[in-house]
Amino acid sequence: MGGSMYSDLKARIVEVARFLEEKGLNHGRSGNISIRIPGVNHVLITPSGLVKSRLNIEDIVVVDQNGVVIEGRNKPSSEINLHLAIYRARMDANAVIHAHTIYATALAVARKPLPVIIEEAVLILGGDIRVAEFAPYGTTQLAENAVKALEGRKSVLLANHGVISIGESLEDALEALVLTERLSQVYILSELLTNGKTPLVPDHAITRLIRK
Repeated sequence: MGGSMYSDLKARIVEVARFLEEKGLNHGRSGNISIRIPGVNHVLITPSGLVKSRLNIEDIVVVDQNGVVIEGRNKPSSEINLHLAIYRARMDANAVIHAHTIYATALAVARKPLPVIIEEAVLILGGDIRVAEFAPYGTTQLAENAVKALEGRKSVLLANHGVISIGESLEDALEALVLTERLSQVYILSELLTNGKTPLVPDHAITRLIRK
């Protein structure tokens, strides 16, 4: 089991974990990353309790669709149920990134959704980014809340927690995460500049983009 495909994908997870740390998008032991292996119901996921920027491929855990460890010396992320719930609900998702970025997390703590402030939000993320109702980390309730708020989108804010982005590939999920963070930063700055009256992309323009 495993082979070069698994090794390559594990290496990519390690690379993305280091990238998130280097770019200030995640820190220390927080956050988690996973990739679904289509057709075999296996998921590669970062381990629990380890500093993400120091991971190597041997640290990545392989689990089945029920979260049972198939390969790996570590315990899978405490958010394994969240990742599996997303994969069950979203057949278009083959990668999930959960991070504690600064600006998106600030919106999550304030429980403020990220509205459509530029057209990229529709074209890449699917529209406005909702805030999932609060639930303790690692719980089934958190997974259910996240899946509900993620419907039709590629990112979701977790109340008082962080952000999740998904994609058809790990690169796709990373693009969604980086964009969500950038838009969160722009929105927060715009709210300061406009005294909380940020002009949004008009509904008719959003409808036109969706119909494309």
